[in-house]
This record gives sequence, C-alpha cells and structure tokens, in this order.
Amino acid sequence: MLSQMIYTSTSAPHVTLENKIAVASYSVATCHELGLTGRVLVVPEMAINIIEGPEPVLNAYVEAIRCDSRIELLIVHHAQHIEAHEFDDYSVWMTYKSDEPMEGVYRLTADNFEQALPDNLPLKTRLFIEANFALHGLVV
Repeated sequence: MLSQMIYTSTSAPHVTLENKIAVASYSVATCHELGLTGRVLVVPEMAINIIEGPEPVLNAYVEAIRCDSRIELLIVHHAQHIEAHEFDDYSVWMTYKSDEPMEGVYRLTADNFEQALPDNLPLKTRLFIEANFALHGLVV
C-alpha cells in the first residue's frame, strides 16, 4: 500500500553544514534507489520531510534515520495512505546549499519555494510547511 509520511528532523550539534549537504546527496541517491518520492525542505536547524512510497519501506527508512547518530530528534507529524504519488520525484531543497551542482539537491529561497512543491499538495500539508518556515523567520 502506498503511504505518505510527514516528519521533522533536527541534526545533532556535531553535524557541520558540509555534513548536512553530503547527507542530502546521499538521501537523494538512497530514495531514488528505493523508489521513494517526496521533498525535504531544510533550514540550518531543521528539515521538513514529506516522503512517499510503500509503507514498509517508509517505516524502515524513517527508523534508520531516527537511529542515525547525526539526528538529534525526529518527530512524525502525520502518516496516511494515499492513492497516488503527490510528488513525481525526490529532492532536497536547502537554504544553505553551496552553488556546486548536485543531483536532486537545490538551494531553497523565497523566490523558488513554490517550485519546490507540487501543485497538487494538500492545503493541510502546505500550511504545515509554511507555518514551520514562519517559525524559523523565513517568509515564503
């Protein structure tokens, strides 16, 4: 059964920005290999994750992240079964990414925020994302 999970995660204090960028690239490759779709929207302190795929794969993927020593906290906010993918791919959008080209990893700005999200994203999910960004002082 196809599922979607929305969670936030924070990095452990010892994780550098360079480490976070490397993890983003690894995450894109792993999700592509597993057939997962979704978005990760990242500010330095936190990431909002929306991920889709077969429920057992999602659960295993999120549990692996939860056990990773680079993650300080992971909170699942919502999980649901979905009829079809809302995202056509998996990518990571970071407010602090370097200008170096990386497959599936992009710099997130107020100007391209809408480009990062699909048109068919439910209003509840969009509001959750926008509220979290507002909490971190980012206007979208």
